[in-house]
Amino acid sequence: MAATVQESIQSAADRNATILAGLHETDSAPSQLYQQVNYITDLNAQLKRIEKQLETCKKRTASELADHKKYSESTFRRFAHKASGQSSKFTSKAAKEEREYFDAIQEQKTAEDDLAYARQLLAEAESTRAEYERNAQRHEALQRELDELYNAIFAGYTPGFPDEDDKEQHVNTTAGYCADINAKLEKEKQVTFVLRQILDKLGGARMYLDKAHGASTMDMWGGGTFTSMQKRNYLERAESSISQVRMLQDQLKATNSAVSHDLGAMNIASGSIWGDVVFDNIFSDMEMHDKIKQSEAQIQGAIKKCARKIKESEAREKNVQEELVKTNEALKKARVELQKAREQAFARVQGGERIEDARPQMDDVDAVDEAPPAYSA
Repeated sequence: MAATVQESIQSAADRNATILAGLHETDSAPSQLYQQVNYITDLNAQLKRIEKQLETCKKRTASELADHKKYSESTFRRFAHKASGQSSKFTSKAAKEEREYFDAIQEQKTAEDDLAYARQLLAEAESTRAEYERNAQRHEALQRELDELYNAIFAGYTPGFPDEDDKEQHVNTTAGYCADINAKLEKEKQVTFVLRQILDKLGGARMYLDKAHGASTMDMWGGGTFTSMQKRNYLERAESSISQVRMLQDQLKATNSAVSHDLGAMNIASGSIWGDVVFDNIFSDMEMHDKIKQSEAQIQGAIKKCARKIKESEAREKNVQEELVKTNEALKKARVELQKAREQAFARVQGGERIEDARPQMDDVDAVDEAPPAYSA
């Protein structure tokens, strides 16, 4: 004997509750996955730009090295300039080529650091995407199972059950609104994440500048070549950190967020190997010391701006999260009401009530208008 409607709903009740709970747990997964896929697309594009930039830097370094060797290793050129009374001209050209060579090396090193950092971010993003994808697939499977469960009993418009149709439409509308808020929340989370990464890199730059400041102070008191090289190394690391900050600012811009990515000037003091080591003196040391202090002030200002932006982003994220909680509750309530409407519909059928379409069709409009007044006691 075929199962009655009531028996069908009773047998599906437990599974239905499990599916609804699973859907609620994974409601945010599709939006999270969508946002993460976009983030990875932006990272891949950024990675290609950095790889291209690095190739250009390597070519420039090779070219500058060749020019540098022409003067640093050429006894004939040195002798020719000396013989013609142009020793100072030779020294000037040699210094220029050496500066350009070391500048090219630093630019290449910065690009290499940027590439390593971009690859690290991409690996982390791919790992997160895999988790979101699993949840999104689970959500899709649960939704498909729920649809199949309901379609076995209801299929779209159900004549005679207008309340069920209305509540079904309400669930669909609320679910769409919930998806929009989820997408908004994931966008805010992405903005907060990038801002925190920026603050971390700014902190690194500040640390290296502080060390460069200490080395610069020692240098002014006769620290020597080793101290000068230490100072240059710290400044190069600070510049590398700021280069990664600019890369993250591009990511922030790509989120199409209303948050401004501008943090003000972030210029790292940069000397030259020739001035800091070869022609090292108290005047060049004092000039570099002042430049380092200027850089420290700029980075400190950027840190304060970034910290302020993080607080604002966290506040927006909290507001959206609260809105999402309310919408999720509304969606749960709408789903429960739909379930009740369907159970009531089943009960009416099971009770032997004859169900007719309660909504007048177009052909029945005239008949409704011409109907006699209802009998009243």
